[in-house]
Amino acid sequence: MLLIEDLSNGLKLLDPFLKEYGFEFDKYNFGDNSDSHFSLASYKNKNKKFIVDYRFSTSQILYQYGNCIVNHPFYLDHLGFTDKKKHNGFLPNQKIEAFNHILQDFEYLLDDFFKGECDKLQEISELQENIITEVDRKIRLENSIRLDNIRIEKARREFRNKDHFKCLDIYRFVDNKYLLVELDFKIMAYCNRHI
Repeated sequence: MLLIEDLSNGLKLLDPFLKEYGFEFDKYNFGDNSDSHFSLASYKNKNKKFIVDYRFSTSQILYQYGNCIVNHPFYLDHLGFTDKKKHNGFLPNQKIEAFNHILQDFEYLLDDFFKGECDKLQEISELQENIITEVDRKIRLENSIRLDNIRIEKARREFRNKDHFKCLDIYRFVDNKYLLVELDFKIMAYCNRHI
């Protein structure tokens, strides 16, 4: 239960500031996953939510307005405070210090998140989502290319083993057809003639 105690001590530092701006403690969530134990704590003020994801220290700090959500470093970076922010993310050996850094960074969020209508948060959240989507697309494409290269090699192996039907069947599952070279087209033509 040291995890909960550390989180609780950290929240005690943030609590007065959050209450000053109308945020009330919302809830704790506790759990385990394959990597570690974790705790989530959140504060709420109408449509605004401040969330701490805590593992061995602050793992992730999130700001939410309605359906828009953004993490602490990304939010501050895109507000123009990259060089001024104190909390850059995970600080495993500085548990309370991480909360002190977050508290110091709150001053950069006063106008948009704490006092304002989260206009910048909404814009930054959309940008963050677009970046995540693009990174995901690139990873999927890279994996797709990797898998297709494996399929092509497997099809060629089946051709060498004289299993023309299986060879053609594997070639059909290649999604990125531009990876096929002249040799592959010749193999497919030969297999079609001999099945």
